[in-house]
Amino acid sequence: MLAERNIDVPASEIRKVYNNIIGRTDVFDMTVGIPDYDTPQHIKDAAKRAIDEGYTTYTHNAGYIEVREALAEKLKRDNNITADPATELICTAGGMGALVLANLVMIDPGDEVIYPDPGFVSHYAHIKLAGGIPVPVQLKKENDFGITAEDVANLITPKTKMIVLNSPNNPTGGVIPNKELKQIAELCIENDIYVIADEAYEKFRYINEEPQFIGSFEGMKERTVSIFSFSKTYAMTGWRIAVATGSSELIGAMTKLQEHIIAMPTSIAQKAAEAAAIGPQDCVNEMLNTFRKRREIITKGLSEIEGIELHPPGGAFYVFPDVSAYGVKSYDLVYKILNATNVATLHGSAFGKYGEGFLRLCYAVSTERINEALSRLDAYLPKLLH
Repeated sequence: MLAERNIDVPASEIRKVYNNIIGRTDVFDMTVGIPDYDTPQHIKDAAKRAIDEGYTTYTHNAGYIEVREALAEKLKRDNNITADPATELICTAGGMGALVLANLVMIDPGDEVIYPDPGFVSHYAHIKLAGGIPVPVQLKKENDFGITAEDVANLITPKTKMIVLNSPNNPTGGVIPNKELKQIAELCIENDIYVIADEAYEKFRYINEEPQFIGSFEGMKERTVSIFSFSKTYAMTGWRIAVATGSSELIGAMTKLQEHIIAMPTSIAQKAAEAAAIGPQDCVNEMLNTFRKRREIITKGLSEIEGIELHPPGGAFYVFPDVSAYGVKSYDLVYKILNATNVATLHGSAFGKYGEGFLRLCYAVSTERINEALSRLDAYLPKLLH
């Protein structure tokens, strides 16, 4: 009864763990990446005004033009990307909506797509949905989980159509150094390869290097769809709103396809995104400073637990410790930890074959919860070594 594409697109392994803890108040949940901040008040106020002022009907399939104009200002200010709001920007239903559209308009059956592993689980799923052939590029802890141009070059074949980049990376927190990013761009131009740049964690960086974005490099605008989600940056996970930018040809194709799938993202969320983009940014800096402190606490605490090896993450709000010393498959270790300590973590293999031997913990939770989780893990994990 079901189309074959349903077989090719796997269910998320993350949900297997998360569904087991839903409703449990005794669990210290460090699984799903949801910032523990509320959406800033000025953004909520803008949404309320939008309702009162009648922004409750259909919009252009790419979003309100005034919203796209505000988003173009944000892209120029924050990402050094110049985009025509009329033809080179599209508002989408979260970053996920943009990822699906970008894959569907660029990938033909049989095209090879290089993607990060360990990586965001939907990258693989979207490639399969479009009929592409996923080709994993291993993120290595010795490279701080950043993709290198050499690793990419070794995977390019005549069938390579696209590469997916996610920096900072989910689940590892790895950041691609600017030097490597520039070399990857040169490879893409030389080999006529397209790029999806998933910039969901653009603001969450803890290294000193000034961030660069591949869509801003000369010669890359024509072959890159850059996706900027509001979910993490402005604690708007439930609003489902993002912006994607690229050439007018790519964005035009995505806009046409969006018309047939959801018509457009919610009008109220669009107006909220407008306020987020051009309003005060103090809320972002406050959240980033908080996460930076939490990163220090959880990195130090995990590194002091016997059996754990951890490279401090360069970005995002996850740690990805090496737990291979315990001699247990990461999936089994997650349930051992959960049953013994009530701390919920995620197995690295949920993020690809190269994630085996690691765990992911999200530190977008209170300092108190982080410290209690560390205490419980420290009391339990070393016992597995003896």
